Amino acid sequence: MRDRTKLHPKLQKKLSELENACKKAGLKIQITECVRTVAEQDALYAKGRTKPGVKVTNAPGYSYSSHHMWGTAFDFCRADGKGAYYDKDGFFTKVGKIGKSLGLEWGGDWKSPVDKPHFQLPDWGSTTKQLKAIYGTPDKFMKTWKSDSPKSDKAEDVKMKTIKAGAKGDVVKVWQIIVGLHPGGVFDTKTERATKEFQRKHNLTVDGIVGDKSWSAGLKSL
Repeated sequence: MRDRTKLHPKLQKKLSELENACKKAGLKIQITECVRTVAEQDALYAKGRTKPGVKVTNAPGYSYSSHHMWGTAFDFCRADGKGAYYDKDGFFTKVGKIGKSLGLEWGGDWKSPVDKPHFQLPDWGSTTKQLKAIYGTPDKFMKTWKSDSPKSDKAEDVKMKTIKAGAKGDVVKVWQIIVGLHPGGVFDTKTERATKEFQRKHNLTVDGIVGDKSWSAGLKSL
């Protein structure tokens, strides 16, 4: 789906900024993909597996593991007549640098798969773990959007909230994802044990309480 109006409001703004900056730099781009449905993501995942073609994604639709499904990513190609994905002249790296300067995460920096025609918002991490922990599904996430003031529940915004045994809510879910537990949203004894193990592993004070230092180490580990 190429409808950019379905993208997160912040990403719509970044996309317009990218297009303007690329135009000034003499780099003609065209948007090829924005939001994907579960069916569309499953169809892509089938390529190279149950359908003919080369593998293009490691994220099946049912897992909500692609940022495209959350409206937080878009793909592009070149539109100057030299071939949509011709890159011997470093076209995509040039666009990538511009996108990164605007605060976007560029797929060309990834190790596997390297995805030069891809950009996404970095607010919720490179994967969709935080989005799934906080919202559950893309539909619930999209219902929180406001075009004039997009809601931000990225993990970096909650890292200052100290949590400990007995705490409940979305912030606990984020932490449980970080320490490898099912995001139930309740800071129970299992979560406390996992927290202490995480703190030992990262040479932090082992008290089972998630403060600033634990959040900082946890977000970096995602």
